[in-house]
Amino acid sequence: MKKNLLALTLLLAPALALAVSPPEKLREPVVVPAIGFTAKVEDGRVVAKWKRYKRDDFFGYALLRSDKDEPVYVRKSALYESHDVRDLGFEDGKLSVGTYHYRLVVITSFGDLWVSPVVAVTVGPSDLKRPIPTVADFE
Repeated sequence: MKKNLLALTLLLAPALALAVSPPEKLREPVVVPAIGFTAKVEDGRVVAKWKRYKRDDFFGYALLRSDKDEPVYVRKSALYESHDVRDLGFEDGKLSVGTYHYRLVVITSFGDLWVSPVVAVTVGPSDLKRPIPTVADFE
């Protein structure tokens, strides 16, 4: 059993290394509306969702948030990053009153940056108030 596991590990090691190694050079971003990115205020936080990227060149998702109109991807600048293709959303609870601009970036192993259109979300004072906890909020 241990021998088979070792053989499998040695066989998969190059593929696993490729899966977590970032592309060396990133290309210019291209807007792709098909990403299906949405962001809206729900219960005191911004809930962002997107469609799963199905190509085999997936490297990661990066969620950007900015006070400016056009958030731009720079390595290590994302609000949230994931290398799991099954991650299809994120909840941003660090908010104050104002307008935020969100954008999702799909990063490929070839360095492509497929970006969603920007979604502007305005957070008002009433959006930050949450109801008093009930029994359902505790375990």
